[in-house]
Amino acid sequence: MAFGLGCLFTLMMSMTADVCDLDELENGMPRKEGTFGAIYWWTVKLGQALALIVGGAVLQWVGFDGNAATQTEETLTKLRLADIIIPAFTAGLAIVVMWSYSLSEERAREIKVELEAKRGVL
Repeated sequence: MAFGLGCLFTLMMSMTADVCDLDELENGMPRKEGTFGAIYWWTVKLGQALALIVGGAVLQWVGFDGNAATQTEETLTKLRLADIIIPAFTAGLAIVVMWSYSLSEERAREIKVELEAKRGVL
């Protein structure tokens, strides 16, 4: 989980900056960093809420008993399966979603150069 959150907070903020640059290039000023930031953080909070809901549903599905001193073997097996299947599925889903992300590092640099030329910063 820590690895995923580290990636999320590192990569998504830089991706948001690239999207803001692209938006400025396509639509002009004013820049909309606040709007994109708000959408980003709303999505993070939505994801956390969904994770809590799904986490509770998984615990109920596997038969986890918080009052039991030990869990049954079946419960532990189901927990292990959930710990493998859910992250693998969601990582696959993220790959599918990001596959069509069109801003490469090279394109982001081109956009930056175009914006600097447009602003007369060169």
